[in-house]
Amino acid sequence: MLVEFIRYIRGYVDFTAKGKFPERFLNITARYGINLWNSQPSPNCISASMYASDYRKIRFAAKKAGVKTKTFKKHGMPFTVRKYRGRIGIPIGAAAGAMLIVVLSNFIWSVSVKGAENISDTKIIQALESNGVRTGAYKNDIDVQKIERDIMLEIDDIGWMSVNLTGNIASVEVKEKAKKPEIKTSSSPCNIKAGKDGVITKINAKSGNVQMKKGSGVSAGDLIVSGIIETKMNTIQYVHADAEVYADVAYEKNVSIKRNYDYTSPSKDQTFRREGFLLWFKFPLNISFSSYEKFVFSDKTENFTVNGTVLPMGVKTSVQSDLVTVKKTPDKSDAEQIFINDLLLYEAFEKRKSTLVSRKVSIAQKNDEYLCKASYVFNENIAVSEEFSVTD
Repeated sequence: MLVEFIRYIRGYVDFTAKGKFPERFLNITARYGINLWNSQPSPNCISASMYASDYRKIRFAAKKAGVKTKTFKKHGMPFTVRKYRGRIGIPIGAAAGAMLIVVLSNFIWSVSVKGAENISDTKIIQALESNGVRTGAYKNDIDVQKIERDIMLEIDDIGWMSVNLTGNIASVEVKEKAKKPEIKTSSSPCNIKAGKDGVITKINAKSGNVQMKKGSGVSAGDLIVSGIIETKMNTIQYVHADAEVYADVAYEKNVSIKRNYDYTSPSKDQTFRREGFLLWFKFPLNISFSSYEKFVFSDKTENFTVNGTVLPMGVKTSVQSDLVTVKKTPDKSDAEQIFINDLLLYEAFEKRKSTLVSRKVSIAQKNDEYLCKASYVFNENIAVSEEFSVTD
């Protein structure tokens, strides 16, 4: 590889030597230290390669050996430069491109985050930016170890972090802290009581004296697992009762929806503003003077890529959408759909730890509104620990 590079830099030619004694020509060039390679013999002729600077010195050897030389191919940078010497822009552009690559190699082109599951990537990237790790940051100014320490202190859920500067890419790997299991350290005697009204479907008792069974109906405050145990010796033992008690619990959710209300939403009228960026330099790609009294906007950034490598340049597009307010007059089916959408959010967030058993929806019209009612049955853990004191 190194030999080929040197040959390219110096320039070399492929040539033929024809005559009665071509082998004598080889002997003479070897005697005078002229380097040949790729020599191929044929009747009264040989072909070979040599440096362009040496080719000018072989006239005496050719004359002495009685052969005539002729080049048939030229290689290397000197011939390339000579070919384009009338086009000054090409070498200038090549030099400018080489300088640009050298300059850009000192900056971060992109930042990627891996390993985060419960922590938002956006939160980590914002923390990195506030600590100097961002697109366009000068690599030599980045203290990796200090940044790792500061961000781990800033985001408590990160248990381990590594910031790797590979070429122009800042790749960040994180591992989240393992959640500590809840350890019950209390050993005081206690009972397990019902926290809500319901019908018991399952009891998983780890300790204590079970007082109820599957299918029993309970009210809030009823004793389910007692912390008082009678031993085989007819003595009383006080323990810390521990159990999970699952029961079907009834819930009700009511919502009223007006038959006439104002509804605000984005319209089809939009204004696009685009700007290009190169590292920290930003420049507008279009000019828009349109604006709205009320609007929502969104931003989208797209980096250019070459062979899978993200470049520190691209286009940022900002979309501004006009907000319009219209009068809505929903019918009964519309009101039901609005109510069901609200219930889905209720089930997904407020009751995410419970199991849905049944749901019954009813819609009634009264005056200028719809009265929406949902009757639920959820299966959930209703066990509540309640300590008690033991006196002689």
